[in-house]
Amino acid sequence: MKQNLSNGLNKGKFIVIDGLDGIGKSVVLDAIVDYLKDKGQRILDLHKYWEEYGFHPDFSNPKFHEQANKYYVNLDDYDVIYSSEPTHVGIGKVIRQEVIAHNGRPYHANLTAECYSTDRLVLYKRVILPVLSAGKTIIQSRSVSTSIVYQPIQSELQKEDSLTVKEVLALQGNKLALDNAPDLLIIPTIKDVNILFERLAGRTKDDNCNFEKLKFQEKVKPLFEGKKLRRIFEKRGSVVKYLDAGISIEATKKQAVDLYKEVLES
Repeated sequence: MKQNLSNGLNKGKFIVIDGLDGIGKSVVLDAIVDYLKDKGQRILDLHKYWEEYGFHPDFSNPKFHEQANKYYVNLDDYDVIYSSEPTHVGIGKVIRQEVIAHNGRPYHANLTAECYSTDRLVLYKRVILPVLSAGKTIIQSRSVSTSIVYQPIQSELQKEDSLTVKEVLALQGNKLALDNAPDLLIIPTIKDVNILFERLAGRTKDDNCNFEKLKFQEKVKPLFEGKKLRRIFEKRGSVVKYLDAGISIEATKKQAVDLYKEVLES
């Protein structure tokens, strides 16, 4: 298996699931998590941790200072970390509640990209890199792949000065993420974007997100499925795989686990 960290310390596995809103990323992620749980792997759900503490876990020495004791997590107690972007703490929380929310206050795509990059930078430094260095597995919904696809289209649709992929890649958090690209990037696909909006209308989860619009999703669909995004990640050692999320939930789950086995257990 490839090593993403330039210092050669990456001993863990890193899986990212990305794609259209409502495509079934959580179905893919949960299927892999359940598969690993059935194998006896111990899971840390960062979402539950974030909800309880409102901050990222601290993997450093718990005796470092008193405040660290509140957030300290012993990585020896876990095998798999379950994460998502944007995060639900710090600037990630601001992104979700303000920057991309349906609130009548549209934010410039450049600012959106910078916010995502900063949230990503903190997540990688605080969580992802220490976890991978410890030989653990990270399974995450969305990453820098989202910014590469979403923010240039956001810029275009908001009729702003063009924000290029090159500019998105140059942001510090995005550069760090690409320097530590996932071992496996799974992109669920679907033929008809309209089906996604039927799903979004029926689900209980409501992200209140500006990107959950038909025109936007139609624009980003070919970018998620296109060669440019694939090349960006393959150039950095990632294996990029697609699965058909339009068959059934059970079929999506099976494809997800099969891809995990094929790439990371073969």
